[in-house]
Amino acid sequence: MSNDITFAQVRSAVLRKGAFALCFPLCTFGLALSGRAQEPHIITFDAPGADTKPGDFNGTYPGSINFWGVITGSYQDTNSTYHGFVRSPEGTFTTFEAPGADLGSYNGTAPCCTNDLGVITGSYYDKTGFSHGFVRSPEGKFTSFDVPGVGGYGTTPLAMNLEGAIVGYYTDSNFSFHAFLRSPDGKFTTWIGPDACTGNGSEGCYGSSASNINALGTVAGGFEDNSGNFVDHGLIRRPDGALTTFDVPGAGTGSYQGSGCPGCAKGLNQLGAIAGTYIDANSVQHGFVRSPDGKFTTFDAPGAGTSSYQGTGCPSDCPTSLNDLGAIMGSYIDTNSVLHGYLRSPNGNIATVDPVGSVFTWSSGLNDFGAITGYYADANNVYHGFLRIPCGWWCEGNDQGTTAATPVSPAPILQGPAANQVNPGFSGAVSPMLRPFGGRLMPWYRIVGAQTLK
Repeated sequence: MSNDITFAQVRSAVLRKGAFALCFPLCTFGLALSGRAQEPHIITFDAPGADTKPGDFNGTYPGSINFWGVITGSYQDTNSTYHGFVRSPEGTFTTFEAPGADLGSYNGTAPCCTNDLGVITGSYYDKTGFSHGFVRSPEGKFTSFDVPGVGGYGTTPLAMNLEGAIVGYYTDSNFSFHAFLRSPDGKFTTWIGPDACTGNGSEGCYGSSASNINALGTVAGGFEDNSGNFVDHGLIRRPDGALTTFDVPGAGTGSYQGSGCPGCAKGLNQLGAIAGTYIDANSVQHGFVRSPDGKFTTFDAPGAGTSSYQGTGCPSDCPTSLNDLGAIMGSYIDTNSVLHGYLRSPNGNIATVDPVGSVFTWSSGLNDFGAITGYYADANNVYHGFLRIPCGWWCEGNDQGTTAATPVSPAPILQGPAANQVNPGFSGAVSPMLRPFGGRLMPWYRIVGAQTLK
């Protein structure tokens, strides 16, 4: 791929967003976080066919939202089968099955993400529970794929850029985890981190993974090392294939500590900034953002717990999203071990994100307008999707709108501002994972990949 083509694609994306894209987040989302005159609104929804009766942790699981407000995800039906969905900005649903997906319990179609052109990727599971990758065009045509050398659990896409390049992880015949990149022409590149552990999950090793890719082809991910403690390290793959590792200041070196966690997708924007979770020596989670020149800013959501396995992030499977203006979306665990969503503006303000009636909130996707999607559990352990809209967009007169609230362990809404380390030119504005399978959190190796799509 030539530099001219890449530049043209990036330029096209910028022109499509244009001045409106810059004005909207700055003018509306900045107000939503810095002022209380107009509170954000939360719309809740259930995909058609989703099982909403109390029982097997069933319901609707949005996983990502694109620039245009299209939401993708999965839902579980009354037979505990998973299906893909797409929700339009107007609230219209389209559901789909990937060809070859088994319709038995806990199998089915598990989209992970959609790009701004409406192309979707994700996984589907056959009758043996083996995972295959798929691509769905905006017209509904499917292409399935498997990484060469795949075995074990299969292929799990986690992210896709505007060009259609896809990254994720796969396991080999020994169930060892490797990162992969599938180019738009279908060619594969695989890798593992330097000094990465090469065992498998039964040995405590979750290996290497690629969790995000931007328009320039830069990939963000991580790996667990071979020290015996399975310490997590950040990993950047440049478009030329060069690998760069990083460790967040303050990250621990004990068992399953470090600059990430198993299944925890890192956020990556077009400028090359990266956001995620790190775990300290006391096994407490914290948030971080790494600027394109390698400088780190760490932060904690107000109300986040300070005991082991609490804090900003979670021990496994927590996605972090970072948009092009430097806003960050993620999750935090409070002192009662309750999970909440958060939104951090580029200038450091942090807002808690909890739909009314939530006892467990999982934020999974963020776009450049500051809109967040995700899902939450109600008191009956039924999961519902939500869309959090910064007011000033279309809250007024929206009869679906409800005011966001924090029903469990309320945290202060705002934290003091800090300098925007991601994009100093912007100061106020704000793109994808938990998987309840079989009454339990879905193992990270069977990620319903940021559960998205269709």
